[in-house]
Amino acid sequence: MKPTSIVINILVLLTYCSAYGQDSVSINNNSSEEVHFKRLNTVQQKYLHWVDKKNREFPFGVPAIAYNKYDGVQIGASLINLKQPVKNVDFTATMLYGIKSKKVNGTANIDYYIKPKKSVVSLIKPGVKFQSFTYYDYVKPLKYYAIHPEIVLTLNHRTEKLEKLEHQLSFTSHVILKKDLTYNFIDSVTTELKDTLTHYYVNVLKYTFKRNDKNFPFSATVSLEQTKNFVKTYFEANSFIRYQLKDYNTGIHLRMFVGGFLWRSNNFRFRLYPDVGFNLNGKRGEQDYLFNELYVGRDEQQSFAGRQITRTDGFFKISTPFNSIETGQTVDWLMAFNFKFDFPIKYVPLKLFLDLGYSYDNHLNPNNLLPVKGFQYDGGFMFSFFDEGFEIYFPLFYSKEFKTYYKSNAPKFGQRISFLLDLHKLELHKKIRNMKF
Repeated sequence: MKPTSIVINILVLLTYCSAYGQDSVSINNNSSEEVHFKRLNTVQQKYLHWVDKKNREFPFGVPAIAYNKYDGVQIGASLINLKQPVKNVDFTATMLYGIKSKKVNGTANIDYYIKPKKSVVSLIKPGVKFQSFTYYDYVKPLKYYAIHPEIVLTLNHRTEKLEKLEHQLSFTSHVILKKDLTYNFIDSVTTELKDTLTHYYVNVLKYTFKRNDKNFPFSATVSLEQTKNFVKTYFEANSFIRYQLKDYNTGIHLRMFVGGFLWRSNNFRFRLYPDVGFNLNGKRGEQDYLFNELYVGRDEQQSFAGRQITRTDGFFKISTPFNSIETGQTVDWLMAFNFKFDFPIKYVPLKLFLDLGYSYDNHLNPNNLLPVKGFQYDGGFMFSFFDEGFEIYFPLFYSKEFKTYYKSNAPKFGQRISFLLDLHKLELHKKIRNMKF
């Protein structure tokens, strides 16, 4: 089966399993219950009765299936709290078994909601995310464990004139533990590769401003990222201009990104770790050093799975993975603009895209006497599904550096197609709460 077919089938199966497994229980003041899918409810009462308390949120198990290049098809179950409305705790936990890797993987997400009354702070949300899957270290598949504790404060204006404005302040600490292959010297001649558990952290402080207006939405985010080896900052703004004021949203999506390094450690060799810098392209799996995204092929370069990108950095739809330093990659600064044009007919997923960017770097290649800098662009058409949760990009034109790269490394049009699969944005478990049975 082709990778594209696998991805689409997984999405369909996940949606079907989640919807079919839903057991909707409504509790009113008279304690009367309306139960759908009685056989599933019987199983739940038998095995989960210890947490199924009156007027409390309770978990519910649904079958789960997933896929990535190194674990293969993964089967398991998800535990989700589904009671409506969510009061304080929102969580999911998924345990999967990889048929190919024969390893246990999984994800977990727990958030606690605190809603102060009569306060400018409308929401305080501490939480933690966790994920563990297999990645490829260019020799053999190895495991990684990513823990992301965070706290989010949401502030709203209390006056009617400013009620559409929202401010959000968040702090996230990304703690990454991963198995790495290191050389173990047995003697002066003999060495062996040994699995070693390594770890590092990245702290991110973020401020977000939003204008929650259906006709003219706008958001802007300023982030400060810190590790023991560098400090960098980046700014992202998103807006939307509608073609016409009707019941459906079609128009022009605008995005701006600016990022730069504030401090670098003299002992850190950026030439060996260029992926911690900024990229003109949306980050691919091997560039996701925060390990906060999910990829079909995290460390792939040649296959279709390796052309998965995320809505980050310059968000160009094309990349140059075979270059040791990719086109536009920098540990100094870059600026990018992204334009997306909707098809002006309701429900048509066809769109056009155009990306413009300029990057400057004077550190990744110290042998260059002059800094590497330049203006780049790309454009083409795309298909967007599930409220931008799944997108496929078909580039038609691009700047000279990309043309030279594709001529040597990807001469066929199909080798240039990329895609975005944002499972965090899809959030199927939360969408289930809005379904009626």
